[in-house]
Amino acid sequence: MTHRLAHLSDLHFGEADPARVAEMAADVRAASPDAVVISGDLTRRAQPQEFEAAFTFLAGLDAPLLVVPGNHDIPHSALWERFMAPKRRWRAARLTAPAERLDLDHARLIGLDTVSRAQWHVDWSAGAVPQHRLERLEAALTVGRGKPTLVVCHHPLVHGAWARRRRTPRGAEATIRVLRRENVAGLLCGHLHRAEVTPLGAEPGAPCQVMAPSAFSPRGVSAVNGWNLIEWEEGRLRVTTREVTNRGWRERVVEAA
Repeated sequence: MTHRLAHLSDLHFGEADPARVAEMAADVRAASPDAVVISGDLTRRAQPQEFEAAFTFLAGLDAPLLVVPGNHDIPHSALWERFMAPKRRWRAARLTAPAERLDLDHARLIGLDTVSRAQWHVDWSAGAVPQHRLERLEAALTVGRGKPTLVVCHHPLVHGAWARRRRTPRGAEATIRVLRRENVAGLLCGHLHRAEVTPLGAEPGAPCQVMAPSAFSPRGVSAVNGWNLIEWEEGRLRVTTREVTNRGWRERVVEAA
């Protein structure tokens, strides 16, 4: 059975062009996905009005949702709140909470929170998978073991050569080992605003890391907005990136790097 997933990331409401938002919503709905996956950064600065705009957009996609937070979804400069209640605004905005786990026919999607309040280096946007989150992921993967599975998080666990200067999340290597051991089909993520597919191991059947471009942000290495259409059948992933330009939509199949 083939599942069709719409994978969007880095929406960054607060800097999104309303015309682009309407175009994106129409294009995603036209694809009739079985589910919509959002791998973080719904907002630019975690403001209540940005969350409201983001969840209004998501509600209009008319599909089951799985949504995880990104580093922009916690306060940036309000340090007391960032350290003491980083997800307060996120939780307050989720009036009808999208799932953090989504079961489809013969398959499942599991969310993993990789957002970190601080780092021991200057890049506080880099994420983390601390031990308690890794254990929670392992427990979720154990339930229904054997069912084809995708994990969704914000931060990529490996970076391409073009992003070597960017930090990967703390705990990335341990997380990759768990994904490989549990035969997870793929990891859907964002953060770097670029569409890319990367194997998380050299062995046949190793999970693929699938990054989506930014849906709406004008910032990033490519500055091309779009989303990924993922066709998932018997553990195999086919990734087609839908990119919107001034001349309309174009699409390309994204191969493993």
